[in-house]
Amino acid sequence: MLYVILAYISYPFVRLASRFFCNGSDSILVFQTAKIGDMICTTPVFREIKRARPGTRLGVVADPVAAPLLRFNPHIDEIIEFKKEWKRGLGGKLAFARELRARRYCEALILMPNTANVLAALWSMALKRVAVYPDFVGRTQRWLLRLNTALEYHQRPGMAMETYLRSLRHLGVKGYGTDKEVYGAPGSAVASGCLKGPGPFVGVVLGTGNDLKDWGTENFIGLVRLILDKTGVAGVALLGSDKEQDKAALVIEGAGGKGRVIDLCGRFALSEMPEVLKKMSVVIGVDTGLVYMADALGVPVVDIAGPCDMDDQRPTGKKSVIVQRKDLPCVPCSHTFKAPYGCRYGHRACVKGITVEEVFEVLKLPAS
Repeated sequence: MLYVILAYISYPFVRLASRFFCNGSDSILVFQTAKIGDMICTTPVFREIKRARPGTRLGVVADPVAAPLLRFNPHIDEIIEFKKEWKRGLGGKLAFARELRARRYCEALILMPNTANVLAALWSMALKRVAVYPDFVGRTQRWLLRLNTALEYHQRPGMAMETYLRSLRHLGVKGYGTDKEVYGAPGSAVASGCLKGPGPFVGVVLGTGNDLKDWGTENFIGLVRLILDKTGVAGVALLGSDKEQDKAALVIEGAGGKGRVIDLCGRFALSEMPEVLKKMSVVIGVDTGLVYMADALGVPVVDIAGPCDMDDQRPTGKKSVIVQRKDLPCVPCSHTFKAPYGCRYGHRACVKGITVEEVFEVLKLPAS
């Protein structure tokens, strides 16, 4: 409760000082410090702000993992990478606020309303602070959220992206489109040159930012083997970061796919991945960032959803398919604003119970 006490003591002084601090400049700072998939689902917010308020200086506080997604986004004027030390103790949060205060943003839109973001927005002297009110909220968070000038409540079964967009009404932005956007690095077409031939190519995303959602190496081996044996695809591209290179080697060896399976894990920067994904006829993976990137690009996806709340956030493309066990009473347990990193029952049946055959069946690839 220390942060609550300090926030309430400082609030009258901050409120008075912020009226002189902003000087009437037209500027909005968006706080979205979640990972890649969440950031992609936030991109309509940036577009709609600039559509309604084209002269606004728009900044984004982003996790360093997701920040590369924004570097070539034409709607964003400034990216502030969130530092780990900014969430550590009172000193870290004061340093965070001091950094933002130097950049002089008059309005704040807090889409990821954790303690660090809410306090930094307040102490940065932003005159107007709009925050999403999560469906899962702790006591400290509840008290801090009340200090914002406007709140937008996230109510299930509505999507988080729709809540983000509704919150724009508090900033004078009316009407919105929900199409997600991904902008790759200019000239990154070279990234797709590693895939020879006309295709089709199948992208298999091996990685996940949360081990709770991991489908398992053996399942990926079985899936790739089925794709190679029973379809006429030109090849399979294994996708992920450099952390998945060992897993990729096991998949290639286990599936017997040398020559038709290529390991692209860690070979390209995140900003180059759009050009790679555009070469895919379908992208398969657990509910993770590259699946959402492919979906934003209009590439068909198969999302192995596992524990994730698909009412909260999901691929929305017309050719997207979601595979999920709905017969388990504990599904979903992972939500946009409450994401566990372990199974409370210890069995992870929501992921392990999804078979290779189930996933292969929905692919609808041409037979060999």
